[in-house]
Amino acid sequence: MKFKDMEIRPDTLAALLEMGYEEPTEVQEKVIPLIIEGRNVVARSKTGTGKTAAFGVGVTERLVGNTARKALILAPTRELTLQVSDEIKKITVKYPLKTVAVYGGYSINPQISSLRKGADILVATPGRLLDHAERGTVDLSEFDIVVLDEADRMLDMGFRDEMDRIMDQISRERTVLLLSATVDEAILGAASRYMGEPHIVEIGEKEKPEEIREEIIEATKLEKFSKLKQLLKNNKNQRAIIFTSTKIFANRLAERLQKNGFDADALQGDMSQAAREKVLRKLHQGRIHILVATDVAARGLHIEDVGLIVNYDQARDDDTHLHRVGRTGRMGSEGMAVTFIERRETREERFREDHPDFAWMNPGYRPPSHRKERKTTGNSRNKRGKSRDKRRKPKR
Repeated sequence: MKFKDMEIRPDTLAALLEMGYEEPTEVQEKVIPLIIEGRNVVARSKTGTGKTAAFGVGVTERLVGNTARKALILAPTRELTLQVSDEIKKITVKYPLKTVAVYGGYSINPQISSLRKGADILVATPGRLLDHAERGTVDLSEFDIVVLDEADRMLDMGFRDEMDRIMDQISRERTVLLLSATVDEAILGAASRYMGEPHIVEIGEKEKPEEIREEIIEATKLEKFSKLKQLLKNNKNQRAIIFTSTKIFANRLAERLQKNGFDADALQGDMSQAAREKVLRKLHQGRIHILVATDVAARGLHIEDVGLIVNYDQARDDDTHLHRVGRTGRMGSEGMAVTFIERRETREERFREDHPDFAWMNPGYRPPSHRKERKTTGNSRNKRGKSRDKRRKPKR
């Protein structure tokens, strides 16, 4: 089938041809007609199968055909929000439809200004959308088409409460499209809450269990860094994520790896959005291959081709551990996850805290440049505040 064989308006078809799309993918062929008909849909399809164009074309046809008023597209991350927004703008280029993207990490004022000019299609992350709704810059009841893109990731990232609050304010006369790489109990539960009995479209075979090889390395605190260096050297062609338990230590470990010749950088929660984007851009461009991250900072990131996960600090619970190691071995490819388990030093292994390979790991450590020299003078006083170099006057 060609796009021209589908019931799509000529201007939509022209936009697709300009984008280089002539033949619909399987998910596009099956989902677009259902959206145009006004059906609620749950679509399972792997990344890269054309899901964005599928709902983009369907939503465009509904809006241009006046069978819907406004469309809302929810996405889990800023990066995906911008990606979806860009593609929607290309699909709607022949129409006077305005697409606006709102997301966290940036000033809300320019977004308020854009929303006041009107939005036919709003692409948003859940948290920032609720912020706008509370400010009154978005009226959620105006939307009657809702797309939950990568719904499985939104649920994994803990956005269920936000999704529920948003859907509670959406018009009851609505069409809901839920797209996911998996269809499990959580996804079916969300579908039941938001749309009753949907039409389920499943494309391709269900993804096989991830091929992840897990290893454990026992080491003392002093040994961990040298063993980490050897591990990274043995996997030097792999993109790696190293997890630490604190923001401060993520910075220190990244700096220590850099000093030892590794192309590493840190990603932690105290960084600004611009700094985070700079690090991720370096990673995607291949300028670094090693990311040292905390769990909070890494939540919601979609990083392709991660071959190695290192739990330098153990995860706080089993769920966090599974979330970490699940970032490798995706789409059936092989992955490796290594967890360091600290063992206590023997008497012969004990070392002073000023040992050069230990000091930087000490929570109270400050680089030499940050230490203030203690000033002493010949007139330093004792605890009672009396000068030690003055003779006591004899009693009369």
